[in-house]
Parts: sequence; structure tokens; C-alpha cells
Amino acid sequence: MSDARTRILGKVRAAMGRETTPTPADVQAARAGALGKGTPQRPVWEESDLARFCRCIDDAAGTWVTVPTLAEAGTAVADYLAEREAGTTVHRAPDPRLDHVAWPGHLAVERATDGRKALAAVSCAVAGVAETGSLALVSGPDNPATLAFLPDYHIVVLGTADVVPWFEDLWARMREQEGFPPRSFNFITGPSRTADVEQTLQLGAHGPRSLHVILVENMP
Repeated sequence: MSDARTRILGKVRAAMGRETTPTPADVQAARAGALGKGTPQRPVWEESDLARFCRCIDDAAGTWVTVPTLAEAGTAVADYLAEREAGTTVHRAPDPRLDHVAWPGHLAVERATDGRKALAAVSCAVAGVAETGSLALVSGPDNPATLAFLPDYHIVVLGTADVVPWFEDLWARMREQEGFPPRSFNFITGPSRTADVEQTLQLGAHGPRSLHVILVENMP
């Protein structure tokens, strides 16, 4: 720590009536005190978490489909591209789970380390949040962040078991995983949109114009 920073922090502590630097335990206690012990007020719903998640995807102008196994996700990708007239080339993330996908022969599937050349891209989410229909994606070599933001058509593979009710559940789950926190953590709720011009909604203004979620019932 620089001398200037030491002097500044010393003055701050003096103004607060503290004589020593807080220990990690002190910091943790302060955080716990700020958060409180009560359960925060959260929305509730009568439907299942998965049904709520899918409904919120619909509300956000996204689309979704359910498949029994990861192998069948390839056919779901092909069907989606045909429906959108988005060609037959797809750039997939290097995520090893996508190696289990049975890609139809007419698709040109390329492993991509970024999304600069992709019209349609497939990546994997770590979780979905039923509260808002949001997808949680972490950056890394297995799932480059640019695959989620540069292509026109973004297809996300997610296990149904990875849908959690609230954001608090997501953070609690992520903290237990090795390597947390990742370098970047992105929440995606529906395709990119803006209404800046004459309050007219336009999709794809700052990212993908279309978001499609493939929900896998038996995700490895």
C-alpha cells in the first residue's frame, strides 16, 4: 500500500474513531450486520419454478424448447435456425458438454473462441432464475462472453435442474463452485432491445436480435 493511501485511510479511521485496520473477521461481521438476518421480501408464485422461468422468457420476447437429453439439442438448434431462416452454420462454445450434442449432418458446426464471425451461436448457461426468466452466464474459455453478445441469434443450453427460484439462490449456489467469482458474470433476459427512437421497441439494437433457450431435462 502506498504512503499516500496509508495516510488517507488513517485519516478516515481517525474520523470514525478507529485506531487499527479492520481484520477480515471485522469486515465479514460488518457485512453480515448490513445484510441483516431476516429473509428478504421476494416475489412468490403458485406455478413451478420451471413454468415461471419459461413464462418470463416468453414475456421478455425470448423463445424456448424442452428436450429430453443433450444429444437432442442438435435437432432443436437446426429447427430453430430453419424457422428463423438463419442459415445452416452455427458457432458453438468450446464447453465440453456440447460435445455430447448430436449435430445434424446438414449443419456446419464450428468451435468458436469468440463471436465476431458468428451469425448464430450456441453457449451454455450455469443457471436460470425463475424470478425474472434470466440466464446466468460466466465468462471463460469454455463459454466466451462475446458469443452471447455479438451474434444475431443466441442459443443457450440449460439444464432444467439448474433453474433456481430467486437471485439469492443463484449466488448461494455459485459461491460453492470452484473458481468463484469468475472474471465476468452476465445476466441475460430476452434478446437485446431499445426504445430510444420514438419509443418504438427495436430488437437487436445492442446485441442478439433473438434469444432461444434449449432446456435439457437430463443435463450431464
